[in-house]
Order: sequence, then C-alpha cells, then structure tokens
Amino acid sequence: MHEGQLIAETEFVIVDVETTGLSPVEDRITEISMMKVLNGRLVDEFATLVNPLVSIPPYITELTGIDNLMVRDAPPAREIVPTIATFLENAVFTAHNAPFDWGFVYHTAFRERGIELVNQQLCTVRLSRKIVPHLPSKSLGQVAKFLEIEIPARHRASGDAYATAMLLIKYLSYLEKRFAIKTLEELLRFQYYAKVQV
Repeated sequence: MHEGQLIAETEFVIVDVETTGLSPVEDRITEISMMKVLNGRLVDEFATLVNPLVSIPPYITELTGIDNLMVRDAPPAREIVPTIATFLENAVFTAHNAPFDWGFVYHTAFRERGIELVNQQLCTVRLSRKIVPHLPSKSLGQVAKFLEIEIPARHRASGDAYATAMLLIKYLSYLEKRFAIKTLEELLRFQYYAKVQV
C-alpha cells in the first residue's frame, strides 16, 4: 500500500467462497466468486465451481444447493489458484466476514501451489458494525435488506459477492461524505478503530 493512496484509485476484489465446512485447513472450497470494484464501479469478475475432491456434506448441500454431481466436472483448486492469485494481484481483499473467506483462499493458494498471498483485507461486517450499529444482525442478508440491496442468489458465491460489492460501493460513498475518508489507509484503520454513531 502506498501512503496516501486514494480509495478512488484502489482496486477492491470482493470475494465469496462456498465450502465443505468451516475449517480453512481441513475443509475445501466448492465455489468461488471474485468481483473487482474500482472507483465505485464493478469492472471485472471471475467465478467458478470447484471440485473439492472430497464429498460435500448433506447439510452444506442443503444450505448452498451445491452437491457432488454439480462439482464433479469442475476444476480442482490446484487448477484455479493461479487465476485467483492473478485476479487478486495488489487489490484489497474484501469480503463480508473477511477472515473466513481470506482463510480459505490463503490456505488453498499456499497448499495447492505454494503461493503466499499478502493482500490488505477489508471486512464489510466490521464496517457494518460501525455504520449500521443499530441493526441487531450484521449478516449479509440483514444488512442488504436494510440498504435495499438485492441478493440474486443467497448462499451462492456469485450472489453473495455481488451483494457485498454493492454494499461496499454504498459504504465507500457514505464514508467519504460523512467522515471525509478518502485514502485506503484511513479506510483500513476505520474498520478497526473508529467509534461511530450514525
């Protein structure tokens, strides 16, 4: 990150993964969607099902709709990791509950290809806690509903990533108007330290 780098000139890659479970070490990715936002606009995207090479538990299929048959002919993680790394490049890794998605993407890249990702991370759950503290739940569904953002397909990577991208665009506009936050450094600091009453 360059000191004073403007948010308007920063690429944010919004990531959502669907997985076989909750452990980024033990479990595997079944679907990934990445949407690139620059200067308040969605400019590029990448999405694919991923063959986890293990059986998908029934409760995961019930939640996501992704079953073993759907991923049978999908590429395994080892094949798509180079694409993921190239797409992320120097962008800010952004997700709703970023530690979860980052954990899976980071561990997958390192395990499959020995690639150690070093992207800055932005969490829209953390931002939601500061910007809409009155909402009882900061889940993507609840925040999106409050901000009148449509989720095309809940609990599918592309639908959730798109909604998170729209959420980020709204938040960045709000933060600039309300708090004059214009640099990436200010934004990353805000998610952890700012105390805001809206």
